[in-house]
Amino acid sequence: MLCPNCSQTVMEESRFCMYCGFNLTVQGIGEKTIMEIPEKTVCESVEDFSDKTKVLSPEFFRKKPQKIVKTQKPLFFAWLVSLGGADKGKDYRIIKGKTTIGKFEESDIVINNDFISRNHALLIYEKNKFILNDLGSTNFTFVNDKKISKRMIRDNDVIKFGEAVYKFKCL
Repeated sequence: MLCPNCSQTVMEESRFCMYCGFNLTVQGIGEKTIMEIPEKTVCESVEDFSDKTKVLSPEFFRKKPQKIVKTQKPLFFAWLVSLGGADKGKDYRIIKGKTTIGKFEESDIVINNDFISRNHALLIYEKNKFILNDLGSTNFTFVNDKKISKRMIRDNDVIKFGEAVYKFKCL
């Protein structure tokens, strides 16, 4: 819905506008957000107006507030945490269904390491599982110290891309 004071989009159950602080509720109604109709004011001269003055008619407040279109939350949430090297402790969020990993600067996860191939691996989320695929890399991909070409991975698996070591975490 839109704030009647500043016209910014606010969350459906908000009590106050997060942009201008306008009260969006009426006392005694419970948790439901209801647009409060402000008191009428009178401008006595043109000097009362500024560049930011908005003139609203009473019909504006009688309109039903617009619903906020909720964006769909990702079906999964996972990340890789670097266990060594210059990036130690850095985490890489996995938020796409297909995540490319490699030295190539257009990869979703860029790992700058001499032992990483430009297109080293591909992490796919399908049917509620994470599948890690080695893409024919020169120095291979390992999961829990076992060389893989394709393997399902789970929370706390240790993954090596060449010599770069990461822990896989997921919720």
